[in-house]
Amino acid sequence: MGKQAIYIDQALTNVANAWENTQEDFIADKLFPAVPVKKPTFKIPEYGKENLNLPASTVRTGLSKALSVSQTRSYKQAQPLVEHALSGVVTADDYELTDEPFEPESDETENILSVMALVDEKALADKLTDPTIVTNNRTLLGTDRWSDYANSDPFNDIKTAVTSSKFIKYNTMALSRDGYLSLISHPDILDRLKWAQGGAVSLEQLKQLLGPFGITNILIGQARANFAAEGLDDDIKNIWGNDVLFGFVTPKPGRKQLNGGYKFVLEDDLKTTKEYLNDPEHTKIVVTGRYNYEMLMDDAWYLLKDAFATGA
Repeated sequence: MGKQAIYIDQALTNVANAWENTQEDFIADKLFPAVPVKKPTFKIPEYGKENLNLPASTVRTGLSKALSVSQTRSYKQAQPLVEHALSGVVTADDYELTDEPFEPESDETENILSVMALVDEKALADKLTDPTIVTNNRTLLGTDRWSDYANSDPFNDIKTAVTSSKFIKYNTMALSRDGYLSLISHPDILDRLKWAQGGAVSLEQLKQLLGPFGITNILIGQARANFAAEGLDDDIKNIWGNDVLFGFVTPKPGRKQLNGGYKFVLEDDLKTTKEYLNDPEHTKIVVTGRYNYEMLMDDAWYLLKDAFATGA
């Protein structure tokens, strides 16, 4: 297997595109929907809140002039998109041990994408669960934590969260899988759904229960990562931890659509390249793409910090 020039492998690039659209464990791209841009540097149009101003009256008489209202428009310089890249190798033995020579390359591409998604998920989770960034927040302590079934009051805490913003109506709640399982086992939840079939609470039933609070979307972050340093015993934990996040996520990004943030992606930039190398013989696969997760409105989020006790 001689050395050849690096080239873009369209088949593997298609694997990359397909993989990103089917991973349900990750919620970063659901909280920050992807928006393609044509250049790595760009500006984001912003509108003012003047449409919330309340004139004393719109009535006029005779030849009096109509009351004038205004709206401010401005541009925010977005952060320049940065290139993200990871690589992996397929050895000669990998090819020989499979009947389909392209399977090991696809498997390695998916492995690279899995690690990239894990890094992105962790980075956004760290940002959105940082009370110095999401300043609209509250930390639950002691018996207030939802894992204390005898004393906590999740419905009151949710009401406080969704009424904390006077401008944005939160429609989304995000939490870890462990947090979700703890919440649906809470006596207050079970009591309101005591007639649920089999005594279990489904995700759809929880959505119906929280619908009056405006929550129509519940995102469960199921991604886990090994937080142990190399060489030490595994320390597998939820990426989203014990916090609960509330926010507004637009159903469809577009002009004049509010959202707390977006994943700005350079159009048609995700690609997979491979290169044949010797000594020893192997194929190097590289996945690259330029994108950013950029927060646009910090008041579009409410953070309930430490909603569950560790390990709940």
